[in-house]
Amino acid sequence: MGALDFMNVLLSLPPALAILVISAAVSLMTTVVYKYTTNQKLLKEIKDDVKRIQSEIKTIKDPSQAAQLQKEMMKRSMQQFSSSTKSMLITLVPLFLVFGWMQAHLAYAPLSPGDEFTTTVQFAKGAGGNITLNVSDGLELLSQPTQGISENVVSWRVKGVEKGSHQLKYGYGNELYSLNALLTDGFRYEKPILSKASGFLGSPNGSIKKDSVIERISVGMQPLQPLGGLSIIGWKPGWLATYIVFSMVFSLLVRKWLKVY
Repeated sequence: MGALDFMNVLLSLPPALAILVISAAVSLMTTVVYKYTTNQKLLKEIKDDVKRIQSEIKTIKDPSQAAQLQKEMMKRSMQQFSSSTKSMLITLVPLFLVFGWMQAHLAYAPLSPGDEFTTTVQFAKGAGGNITLNVSDGLELLSQPTQGISENVVSWRVKGVEKGSHQLKYGYGNELYSLNALLTDGFRYEKPILSKASGFLGSPNGSIKKDSVIERISVGMQPLQPLGGLSIIGWKPGWLATYIVFSMVFSLLVRKWLKVY
């Protein structure tokens, strides 16, 4: 199974399960790289030294001696950090790619046929005139197509009708931009934001002209909540928080299993 096939399999899973699989795979990969690109014997010695110094600090009442031990502990911690620099550099690019893919596929709740959503164009301060939105078959425009700019923002209400990828076209003067809205029963979606920067991986719809008074175009999608209705004091974790929690758990387990220091 190739990388693309594996990614497609992940997109067929519930988001929480997909994030769990990704965090487990990344934790295993980074831990294995860390183990075999570092001097584990030296790192164990440093870890033992830090624990010893911490114990000594608790029993010493002389501030000057405690400060000296703190300085020694800091030195050992810096040695530990410098020893792990190589492994961090090796895993940096793969981690950026993983985070970029997750941001592109697991950040928003998908749109389904029958859903109503808004699409918004944000302008620079002082912009004026009219802007027109046209939608392709499969979408129903519930607002007036042509609207005047009010308080630097124009919004339309749109309803999804049929499954598939449908285009929204925005016309302002001699400028024409487009975004796609994907209607699906699964967990896929098209990139919902168009800005003046195309982004690290680029955008299939290009980007807004740098000299345009249009700052941002977006399709109003709700942030994905992989854990459903789970709420922590009113806060519902998104994909990144869920990934971090899963990764911390898996990293601890994998480190213990592989005896990594």
